[in-house]
Amino acid sequence: MDIQEGNKHRLEQLRKIVEREREILIVLHNNPDPDALASALALKYLLREKWGVFSVIAYGGIVGRAENQAMIRHLKIDITPMQKVDVRDFSVIALVDNQPGAGNNPLPGRVQPAIVIDHHEPVRARTRRVKFADIRTDYGSTSSILTEYLKESDIAGIDRKVVTALFYGIKSDTRDLGRGASVKDREAYVFLYPRVLFTTLSRIEHPQLPRDYFKTFEKAIDNAVIYRDALVCELGYIESPDILAEMSDLLVRVEGIRWALSIGEFDGAVYFSLRTVNPRGHSDWIVQKMVEKIGAGGGHHMAAAGRVSLSHGLAKDYRTAVDLLVARFLKRIKRENVPGKSL
Repeated sequence: MDIQEGNKHRLEQLRKIVEREREILIVLHNNPDPDALASALALKYLLREKWGVFSVIAYGGIVGRAENQAMIRHLKIDITPMQKVDVRDFSVIALVDNQPGAGNNPLPGRVQPAIVIDHHEPVRARTRRVKFADIRTDYGSTSSILTEYLKESDIAGIDRKVVTALFYGIKSDTRDLGRGASVKDREAYVFLYPRVLFTTLSRIEHPQLPRDYFKTFEKAIDNAVIYRDALVCELGYIESPDILAEMSDLLVRVEGIRWALSIGEFDGAVYFSLRTVNPRGHSDWIVQKMVEKIGAGGGHHMAAAGRVSLSHGLAKDYRTAVDLLVARFLKRIKRENVPGKSL
């Protein structure tokens, strides 16, 4: 079955699940990024325009990064904190850009979604039991999958806000098609390009930044420790986990650095974000080894992230958790015997 036929079949599967529903719940992962926001917006648009089914988009955590806040504001993405949603009001739940059992979404453990659309590794055991699961780990973004759905749906004149969201979702998750992008990501990018609202996109990508951002940036530089070609940055308490991905994206660009790991504490847990310049760096595998028996994590070859709850016995406090994560990271990339030095 080719991609086009596959998407046609998937749309038919979706129709059978949602067609008799008045409203469904679309759930994002905690602290949603542009790819998650765009994918949810596109799925909501598809369901309404194609089958007249309405949706509520819910998320856990916070949206802290200025670009993500600007995306929600300028594209008028209506999202609701999960604590204000009663999942019992919905007979169909969709999980996008994430999977059940991944450990970083707000769905109660007892709740099994009917729809899962994602691009992250690994494919979770619970995902295999979902009615509709479309997991494409060879894609660089979930936004590319939703773009293909819209292309196949024959919806005339796709809303330009939805187009702009998907374009930015792909652009952001693949770093301008330079990180983990597949041919399908590039095709989706080209398909969307002619209808992007570029003035709006510019406002999203270049928002004004709060002063605290620059204080965090200064702290990241001051606290960075280099182990040969690996950089570890410990930020302590953070206002939002979003900042860790931003710092790792920035610090992996330091001359001579091939790995960047940023770590911080938020809401009773230790979060971390890993980046590498190696297209076959297996960051997802490294992160899974880092959180083995103490947390959850996943991602792709060049980018991954994880979370460790401080209630776990092996990670009983912030210092213990950070030391364990750093030790496991350095062991996996074979830098454990290299003394650290300041940036």
